[in-house]
Amino acid sequence: MANEVKEENITDNNIGTNLKNGETFKRPLEEESPQKSKKRKNEQKSINLTEKNPISVLNELRIGLKYDIIEQSGPSHNPKFKVCVEVDGEKYFGSGNSKKAAKSEAATEALKSFIQFPTNDTFISTSPLSGTKMDFTSDQVINKKSEKLGPNDKDSAVKGPLMLLNELFPNAEFTCVSDEHNPYTRFKISITIKNETFTGSGPNKKLAKNAAASAALSKLINYTNPHVLNMSVEDSVFQNAEYQELADTVGGLVNSKFVTLMENDTVHMKRKVLAGIVMTKNGDLQNAEVISVTTGTKCVSGEYISINGASLNDMHAEILSRRCLINYFYDQLELLKTEISDSSIFEPKSDKKGFKLKEGIEFHLYINTAPCGDARIFSPHEEHSSVDKHPNRISRGQLRSKIESGEGTIPVKNAAAIQTWDGIVQGERLLTMSCSDKICRWNVLGLQGALLSYFIEPIYLKSIILGSLMKESHLFRAICGRIESSLQGLPPPFLLNRPNMMRLTSVEVRQPQKAPNFSVIWITGMEKPEVVNANTGKPEKSISIVSKQSLATRFVKLFGTLNGIPDCSKVPNTLIEAKELVTSYNQAKKSLYESFIKERLGSWVSKPIEQDMFDIVPS
Repeated sequence: MANEVKEENITDNNIGTNLKNGETFKRPLEEESPQKSKKRKNEQKSINLTEKNPISVLNELRIGLKYDIIEQSGPSHNPKFKVCVEVDGEKYFGSGNSKKAAKSEAATEALKSFIQFPTNDTFISTSPLSGTKMDFTSDQVINKKSEKLGPNDKDSAVKGPLMLLNELFPNAEFTCVSDEHNPYTRFKISITIKNETFTGSGPNKKLAKNAAASAALSKLINYTNPHVLNMSVEDSVFQNAEYQELADTVGGLVNSKFVTLMENDTVHMKRKVLAGIVMTKNGDLQNAEVISVTTGTKCVSGEYISINGASLNDMHAEILSRRCLINYFYDQLELLKTEISDSSIFEPKSDKKGFKLKEGIEFHLYINTAPCGDARIFSPHEEHSSVDKHPNRISRGQLRSKIESGEGTIPVKNAAAIQTWDGIVQGERLLTMSCSDKICRWNVLGLQGALLSYFIEPIYLKSIILGSLMKESHLFRAICGRIESSLQGLPPPFLLNRPNMMRLTSVEVRQPQKAPNFSVIWITGMEKPEVVNANTGKPEKSISIVSKQSLATRFVKLFGTLNGIPDCSKVPNTLIEAKELVTSYNQAKKSLYESFIKERLGSWVSKPIEQDMFDIVPS
């Protein structure tokens, strides 16, 4: 009887296999070719958007949206809801018998605004009551400018850029190029979508792919994912496509220039911090020009501090890049005395007293990591909200100083406010203000420094772009926010500058290693970079092109030769006398230092006064 039942079951299932009495049936293993097996695995890995409702899809593409119930009508047993959601400045509406159904319809209408479909029938709203699934398999995402994305409360709901890219563009083509000489950008991944190529780099293929995917999503759907930087969604900087393109262009130019310069010098290619300044004119990124490329993380040894300005004190990369920019400003002022004066970036002021930067010219600072000091005092992998919950902590905003013969910074409250020459020569540690503090100073006094203020108006950074360790709340506080409420009495045209803060999609990861004992300096127009010994603050056989002595010499040569500059009776004899000529600059500096004291952030620690007392006029 049992055998008869088995035979009936087999017949009903159309197997058509004859079994002898007492035998059991076992389905034969289906054989597949290797190609079909691989295809099946890929299909299992891919995630189909048709399994999602429009609310979840929209929340992935536009983070932090708010659905407002604007109307409720009908009896209690059969209510009607009307919901509104705002996306990219436009409002979209939906209605239904439940709040969820109304939200779903509103999300559907919003998705149609930036995703095109071949026919209207392809896109069907998925109400919870309908059970119908959406079909996104034929989406064509178009490039559309939109406002900054808002924060979302659930980090876990945000997908990685690579996964999202594979969902939206399953036919994207990936190309990998490896470079064994550069540990920071060992792999470069190019993604081609609709004949457009997007590039990302990183120390491994996974990070490079994520960077390339982030660049593509930023351009195609104006989407930036904070997990690329291991940051919480709340505290990340959401950049629209225009800002992201600027950040990636500036960072890419500096990194590429450095690799080109050090192509045949693997010894000095080693670095921990890389910085550079890029100039743009009228926002034209195609013709952006790299002004400086520098590396370094050390300060001069107190044993080699120079009394005639021959040694560099601070050889951190971003500080050297700014000194390179000052040298470039002298080049451009020299052009004003030639027949090609129109090619200079400067033009006479309206009152014909001095010069100013031409309209549309902007400078962008790139650093591969957060500047040392206050901007870097946080834990990179701990979750933080977008608002600092403990702004009054004693560690917040403190002025900090670098220490001689080491890395890192200490609060200046633990150090003497005045440094003496004989004390340092005797063995006292030479202190140098942190890069965060110096950038904050640039955002008040300008990039040009005291001597150039005699000729030109203050020049401020337009953007600060980081390659890693980006924490917006900490960076903003460090470079300008900590003195917003206390800075008073600035003489015009000085002001508190608030530069744009951006980060790259290709993120550098931490590389534990000993910092090289040298710095590399390159300025546009130089054939080969200058290599400076970080211990002595000098190149091997001369003084640096951006040392105090070199820049003071350029000031003396320019003094009295430009039309429209008030003439003095004679050229100042010493550097300190030359700095005292610009009273407005010194007044602004005094106001800045007072603002730090008012906020109880500490007192600015200056170098021994003897450093600026050397003669700048040739005898």
